[in-house]
Formats: sequence, structure tokens, C-alpha cells
Amino acid sequence: MTHKLAAKKELKLSDLYGETLVMVSRGDSPTNDRLHEELEKKHPQIHLKEIGYFYDIDVYNRCAESGTLLLNLDCWKDVHPGLVTLPVVDLHYEIDYGLCYSKSADARTLRFLDAVKKIV
Repeated sequence: MTHKLAAKKELKLSDLYGETLVMVSRGDSPTNDRLHEELEKKHPQIHLKEIGYFYDIDVYNRCAESGTLLLNLDCWKDVHPGLVTLPVVDLHYEIDYGLCYSKSADARTLRFLDAVKKIV
């Protein structure tokens, strides 16, 4: 199934009008919550569908099979062969990243974390 938007190089929010957009649920992050609010208030023509707090392969498969749009991070652009990831040029949001490590991290890990703290 090829979606009509898949051939574009980039999208505008108005391209999404009339489409269903799958997103993580509210409460996942303040950034996602602000995006939900903006889309609901300024672009009610986009039908939002909350899917939970993370995407698993079933979510990607369902979107690929149904032609439903999925809000995705660029770092996951190659996660599914049936999906393309396109920039939405009039969305200007950034997501914070972090490092997960053991509460009982060894000395090497702690030195690495100290080095990262000095860089950022």
C-alpha cells in the first residue's frame, strides 16, 4: 500500500488534514503534550490517535498495513521497511534524550558519565 504523501520530500501540517495521526499518549513528555495541544487547537482537521507510551513493532506494522500516519523520530526512520519518515517543515519541536544506566554502575560507566556531563 502506497500512501499519497509517501512520495513527497517534506510535509506541511496542512498535508495531514483529513488524516489520522498516531502519537504517543499524553503524559509521555512535556514536549509531546505541547504538540498534542497545538495540533488539537490549531489543526483540528488532523485526527489524533493516542497509542500508549511507546511504539513497538505491532504499532509500526499496523500503520504500514493501514496507511495510517505515525509521528516518528528521525532516528527511527529505518525501523520498518514499509514506512517512510518525512520532515514536517512547520513543526518545530525538540525531544530531550538521556542515558539509562544501572543504579549500581561500575567505575568505568561512572567515569564515562562524568565525561559526558563535562561535554553537555
